[in-house]
Amino acid sequence: MTAAQTPTSSGPTSLGPAARLDYAATAIRPAYATLPASVRARISAELGGEPQTVSVAGGGFTTGFAGRLRSASGTELFIKAAGPLTPEVREAYRDEARITAALPSEIPAPGVRFHADMDGWTVTGFEALQGEPLTLPMRTGALGLVLDAWATAAEALNPPPPALLACGIKPKTAANLSFFQNVASGETPPIPLPPKLSGRWEELAAIETGTDRILATGQVSHGDLRPDNCFLGDGRAWICDWTKPRFVPPWVDTVNLLVVANGDGHDADRLFWAHPTADGVTGDELDTMLAAITGALLAGWNGAPRWIVSPAIHAHMRWGALAAADWLANRRGW
Repeated sequence: MTAAQTPTSSGPTSLGPAARLDYAATAIRPAYATLPASVRARISAELGGEPQTVSVAGGGFTTGFAGRLRSASGTELFIKAAGPLTPEVREAYRDEARITAALPSEIPAPGVRFHADMDGWTVTGFEALQGEPLTLPMRTGALGLVLDAWATAAEALNPPPPALLACGIKPKTAANLSFFQNVASGETPPIPLPPKLSGRWEELAAIETGTDRILATGQVSHGDLRPDNCFLGDGRAWICDWTKPRFVPPWVDTVNLLVVANGDGHDADRLFWAHPTADGVTGDELDTMLAAITGALLAGWNGAPRWIVSPAIHAHMRWGALAAADWLANRRGW
């Protein structure tokens, strides 16, 4: 590494601690009353009457409408809606409806009750799950339920069912998972690192190598397994937000979830190796993905458009980066 690739002494060379993110309060969403009259009329028709209670979802990072609605008859739906001012969110919600409807019945996911496109908007009514979102700090029992639900889902996803493949599942690339390699080659300037990683650019780049090989698979996974995409019921859990399943080994999503668990103080390493998706994975492969995830989260998303992405995404990425770095450092004895 050249001198130009080394953080200078005039600025910080390591990251300090980050506050735990409240995943139940990350979203910035419109009020139900701001939805077009045609959209609200369709929702009321599905509910069997005007909604009497509207509980807007606080979790998530998109800016579309999402909330739990209940009519006087007691009928409940979880509604997602987005329109022409946020076309990226609208397409994501449309994809979620289409993909969720194509999931095998064995997967613990909310059912799609209706979907409609009207006046430039897309609106979907999902089964209103009975329970509560997974929040931090994660209780041991709650984490166990989610890991069990994910094991069931991962098994049902593979081999990929034809109906799901017909949705146009895309491969996961390493385009944003090569940060340390890019710094080592001089393509990207270095940034402050967590203390346990400080000064280890070359090592991190070497560990990160091989991400492309790991991602080259015919297996399908959720693609975005985070606490705010999980929901807890009575003795069970559901996996939600099936917006972007990808061709990626399911164990990578297990790592994504356990990165957060590690930041919460759980023994992520033990939980990973005990999970069915870890079967056949090597320690080097786990380290490679941890390095790649750490780098991607450290690099952040400075260009995230505020009109479609909540600013809380930055706190999510910083906290996740430190949690992933800690897991990797502990495994490497740093």
